[in-house]
Amino acid sequence: MNAHHGKLPIPLPTITDDPRWIGRFSREVRKSIAALRDRRIVVNGGQRAAGGTPLLKLTIIQGTAANKFQIVPGYVNGEMPTLSSVALDAATPPEITVTADVWVWIKVVGTFGTPDSYVVTIETNSTSDVPAGTAITATGFTSFYLIGDIDFTSGSPDTYDITNQHGGGNLGVDSWGLYNLWWRA
Repeated sequence: MNAHHGKLPIPLPTITDDPRWIGRFSREVRKSIAALRDRRIVVNGGQRAAGGTPLLKLTIIQGTAANKFQIVPGYVNGEMPTLSSVALDAATPPEITVTADVWVWIKVVGTFGTPDSYVVTIETNSTSDVPAGTAITATGFTSFYLIGDIDFTSGSPDTYDITNQHGGGNLGVDSWGLYNLWWRA
């Protein structure tokens, strides 16, 4: 690694024949850890929040208007989710229009095969209950994962409060017997 690629060189500890090698090794390990901690992280592309902080994948953010919201693109089982048949990473990202409280879910319909296939969509509903259709069958499964909710308060102006349940990162889901297991990559 070198600095011209945006990464600082990280010193690797060495072991010597010196009888004081434990002290030297300890210092070198601390130096390596500090270099890892302090290195500049380069993130190419992707959306950013105010102040330049990268947005967490698969979370709800403000859209192009007060009542419009988007989902930050991220993958589920290697598939980019769609909202109203438009991929989240489209040039013009799809938006959710909110005029009442809404809960936002990722829905995965998996079909067992070689290889398995997945259809991943973003679904919304007006209750916190898991949307109808969660099932595991011999041929595949349907599973939901709560991203978060948008609370709507009518007024002048209307107000919106986003509560993200998902901590960011790409997701995967597997199905065994009667259980679906979600994990974050």
